[in-house]
Amino acid sequence: MKILKRILIVFTLLILVIGGCIYYAFKIEPYRVTLNEFTLNEEKPDREHLKIVQISDLHIKADFTYKNLDKVIKKVNEQNPDIVIFTGDLYDNYAIYRDDENIVTALQKIEASYGKIAIWGNRDYGGGAERTYAAVMEDAGFTLLKNENWYITLNNGKRVLFTGLDDALLGHPVMPDGTKIYDSDYELLLSHEPDNVEPYMNYDYDIALSGHSHGGQINIPFLPFVNDMALTVTALSSKYSGGMYTFDDNAIKQLYVNTGIGTTHISARFGVVPEVTLFHIYV
Repeated sequence: MKILKRILIVFTLLILVIGGCIYYAFKIEPYRVTLNEFTLNEEKPDREHLKIVQISDLHIKADFTYKNLDKVIKKVNEQNPDIVIFTGDLYDNYAIYRDDENIVTALQKIEASYGKIAIWGNRDYGGGAERTYAAVMEDAGFTLLKNENWYITLNNGKRVLFTGLDDALLGHPVMPDGTKIYDSDYELLLSHEPDNVEPYMNYDYDIALSGHSHGGQINIPFLPFVNDMALTVTALSSKYSGGMYTFDDNAIKQLYVNTGIGTTHISARFGVVPEVTLFHIYV
């Protein structure tokens, strides 16, 4: 009887733990926001401190609406960014859920002293989103890049280049003609899908920024096969799935894969908290 009672207690505790984890994955973690922060080069007296904030993969849908963006926008604005970059996937499925007016109003609240830029993700093409994505982002104050360069000149006269590629799954990414019109002091390449950065490794950029992967959304300790299965669901993000990658033998020095804000396939996250990323760059 004692053994049966112990088995019952262990089984009950196991059920409670599993139930708690499921509740957390669906009801808590997807609505959290964390800040990941990186210093990308050396601070020197003659360099201007540039703060760049990246957000990605909002995946707006019925259970993650403009109201859920308040926490994200607050976290972005708390960093007093000079540049805000959105690396694609505004809606999860535009054919099923859309709310352009409220989304524009929410995104207009994001503040950046030099400007806000965005690129195309695969979800920005599907479900009819292609017809409205550009207008939504531009109305929200973003400069939308599609195989285009965008430059800023800092107060100290230094130039920073942002090259935004088209989406690799549903668009046609190519380097802009005359890729670098001006000599730049720091250069960033933006590509929604991280694995699509590989064809451009011989281009001389300081860092590439991507999203798309969601970090698999599920990262359960001691169960790597589950995490690997989650990563393979999203095309072009299996090799570079999240975080910072450094390259010694390529022209591109670093790649950062933002694991995004929203969810897709299932409305759950576990061990991959939605992130806002802050980069400190000295130019």
